[in-house]
Amino acid sequence: MRPGAESTVARTALDGYLGVRAGETVTVEAWSHALPWARRIVVEARRLGAEPILVVEDEEAFFGSLEELPRASAPASPAALAPVGDAHVYLPGPESFLRLRGVPPSERGALVERHDAAWRAAARRSRTRFARLAVADATPVAAQQFGVDLAAWREELVGASAIPPSRLAARLGGWLARWRRARRVRIRHPNGTDLAVELRQGGLRVDDGRSAAGPPRYATDIPTGRLIARTRDGTADGVWEANRPLYDRFSESPVQLPGRFRFHRGRLAEFSFDRGGEAFAVAYAAGGRGRDALGAIVVGANPRIVRAPERSELADGTVSVLVGGTSSIGGRNRSPFSRIVSLGGADVELDGRPWLVRGRAVRDGAAGATPD
Repeated sequence: MRPGAESTVARTALDGYLGVRAGETVTVEAWSHALPWARRIVVEARRLGAEPILVVEDEEAFFGSLEELPRASAPASPAALAPVGDAHVYLPGPESFLRLRGVPPSERGALVERHDAAWRAAARRSRTRFARLAVADATPVAAQQFGVDLAAWREELVGASAIPPSRLAARLGGWLARWRRARRVRIRHPNGTDLAVELRQGGLRVDDGRSAAGPPRYATDIPTGRLIARTRDGTADGVWEANRPLYDRFSESPVQLPGRFRFHRGRLAEFSFDRGGEAFAVAYAAGGRGRDALGAIVVGANPRIVRAPERSELADGTVSVLVGGTSSIGGRNRSPFSRIVSLGGADVELDGRPWLVRGRAVRDGAAGATPD
């Protein structure tokens, strides 16, 4: 990792994404393995004239609590922290996440993430600006599980996290203007993908990092950069063949290589995997109502993401489909099963006119236009 990476990420997070100003209070919440990043954020907060508060979740104390205490007494998302500061930075963990395999996803989310209902409600009431830094996800344990080079993974996340929201907003703003006029999307690829779907009116949003500035959305991931277009129920038809892996660090099959998904009348009719499909099938079987719905099209806009595990849908020009629950993007599908399945290098037509050609946006949506 290049020298000064911690400072670069800290400055962009505090100044660019969270808009921290002199006199404000910043809560920095970090798992113990992420303390090098947290310490740099504390220093940069003071450089801005803000007052930082450092909260550490010690990994050994955390697992000791899980082993020795009843589950009801185990640590959970501390909602009381949400209204403490003007801004809140979260560096996720634990590093030894394999010890959480077997814990139900609903309980695991409350233990190690900051998205449970109590936390969200407290943060919205206090209008605390919240950012989750993915650089803390890149650990030796995770790299080994995913079979990737740790240094390259971290470098990709650092570069993507250092892109200011203003740059992402400029790119996504141009895309949004075109998508607002669209009613139907068709996505094709030489690998056999040919999927057509209609868009839901009013179902567009962009994640450009500026959402942390205030209501209606209080939180952002870092890195980010994507357009999300919710789809009309019952309109997706065709075949989707992903060429990017699915990553699930808590699964017995942490890397899943999807094959083909077939949609009919908006529902997932069948699926196959080249590797790791059993884990997908188990989660899908437990997904309940809404697990088979195609809920959204996601297009990545971050130029520094290429194939980073758990963030590949952010890669510039990568197109993904969201299958299952849509509560994370403001939808009404509450299925606990939710997966984003990604495809790089696709052609995308909006209302019959080219918008992406081999993963690159054309400027005016006309065939033969110069790539953006």
